[in-house]
Amino acid sequence: MPSQAKNIRNMDPGSIDVADFVTLDSHLCFALYAASNHMTRIFSPFLRDLGVTYPQYLVLIVLWERGAQGVGELSTLLKMELGSLSPMLKRLENKKLITRRRQPTDERRVLVELTPEGEALREQAEKMLGDFFCYLNIPAEELFSLRDRLHDFVSSAGPSKQR
Repeated sequence: MPSQAKNIRNMDPGSIDVADFVTLDSHLCFALYAASNHMTRIFSPFLRDLGVTYPQYLVLIVLWERGAQGVGELSTLLKMELGSLSPMLKRLENKKLITRRRQPTDERRVLVELTPEGEALREQAEKMLGDFFCYLNIPAEELFSLRDRLHDFVSSAGPSKQR
C-alpha cells in the first residue's frame, strides 16, 4: 500500500475520506477477489485427485452433508445461478457421481442424489482436506476465525440483491 494511504484500522470512522481509499490495495472488494482467486488456485491441485472442479466439489459437499436436494435448493445453498448449475450437474452425472431425476409428485422438480461412487469420494475428500490444511500452514483457529468473519460479512454487508 502506498505510504500516503491511511491505515483504516487506526482511523475514526467519522474521519474517513473516501479519496484516501481509491488505490487498488485499499479496496475491500479487491482484497476479497484476490483472496478468493488465490484460494481457488492453491486448492485446485488438491481437487484434481478427486477428479472434480471447485464448484463441482461444493455440490458434492452439500449432498454429503444434507442428502438428496432439489436443483433449486442447491442453487440457493451454493448461491449459484441455475444457468451455471445445470451444466455442472450434467458433468457430475457424466462422471457417475450424481443422478438427476424428476420428482414423480412434481415433474417440475429435479432431485439430485449421490451415486455410490459419489458417496465413496467423501472419504478421499476428507483425507484431501487434512492434507490441504497442513499445506496452508496456518493455525486452525486462525482459519476458523477468518471463515466465521467472512460468513458474518456475507450475511450482514448490504442487501444480497444488486440495486
